[in-house]
This record gives sequence, C-alpha cells and structure tokens, in this order.
Amino acid sequence: MHTRRWWLVVMALPLLGGCVLVERNQRGTDIDPVHLAQVQRGVSTKADVLGVLGVPSRKSALQGREAWVYDFNLEENRASFFIVYTERRKTIQQHSVAVLFADDLVYDYMFLE
Repeated sequence: MHTRRWWLVVMALPLLGGCVLVERNQRGTDIDPVHLAQVQRGVSTKADVLGVLGVPSRKSALQGREAWVYDFNLEENRASFFIVYTERRKTIQQHSVAVLFADDLVYDYMFLE
C-alpha cells in the first residue's frame, strides 16, 4: 500500500511543475475621472462628494484644510509550484485622490502619488 502512494506522488509531480496561480487584490476606491468631474469647486458639498465618490479611505489635513483621501492599490499575487512553493507580491497600481474642503464646500481636489 505504501508503494502505491509513492508512485502517486511521483506521477503527480509533473502535473505540479509549472502551475502558476495569479490573484489580484484591490484595496480602496479607484476614482473614475468622470465621477471626479462631477465634483465642482466652491459648489459641491461634503454630502455631494459622499454621493458621487463614496466614503473616503481616510480623513486628513492638507494645505491647512480638511481633506478626504481616496486611496487605491491594486496588487498581484503569484504563487507557483515547482517542487518548491514560491509566492511573489507586486503592486501594479497605486494612487490617491484628495478632496479639500473649506467648511462644507469643496475647495479643491488633487491627485497624490
């Protein structure tokens, strides 16, 4: 019985060689420029921004103003099996958009890197 198991493992090794699994993970909100164009300086309110862009990743202060920051990160994970298991992670895209406020109105917005 033990010999059969060994042969099953030997027969399965060529099938495992060269197996690559790719997984992409997205974190945060990827802001569409079309949606961002709906946010108007001096006109749009915080409620408008929530309706158009959604909940920000974080709130901060930039240029002395309240800022809502929308972070986006796309990561690719590759796992390969060739006798030994290896895993590699790589960031494919990473960017942020900050919307600055003066009281309740949009003061400005900018792209961050």
